[in-house]
Amino acid sequence: MQINTLFKSQFILGLMLIASSMSLFANEPALVEDSKNIQPLTHAEIQTALQNMQKRINQNIETWAKSLDQNDFEHTWHGRQLTKSKRQEVCGIYQDVVNDIYRMADANRARLNIDGQKLLQDRPAFIQSLGFKDNRIDTQMGFYCRLR
Repeated sequence: MQINTLFKSQFILGLMLIASSMSLFANEPALVEDSKNIQPLTHAEIQTALQNMQKRINQNIETWAKSLDQNDFEHTWHGRQLTKSKRQEVCGIYQDVVNDIYRMADANRARLNIDGQKLLQDRPAFIQSLGFKDNRIDTQMGFYCRLR
């Protein structure tokens, strides 16, 4: 099944909305299931979700970066780079965001259209729909993370 660009954009934004509203749904797991009048995602909700997700990622990276010291780097032929354990921590930050988005999208499946619901059945395709080509992200720190 080929997903068009417009659908991908709406799907990604919808997932970000769902992930950003995790605290709203965390205490009410049956909220969507009990609702007889499920509303589709609105443009305002999507914009708010984008801002909240970006803020969350930035906060997580900033908090992590504050904990770094010179022992967290190693010297290589290409200069200094983060140690393997610190690279894994960075990848963990991105993986946690993907996991949260997936979990909340699945929990709120009824707010997604049929194509979005089908996409949730294939996790690698789901991750690619978030914009991560080959399920990899360039951290801009000299290495890539593979998302699963």
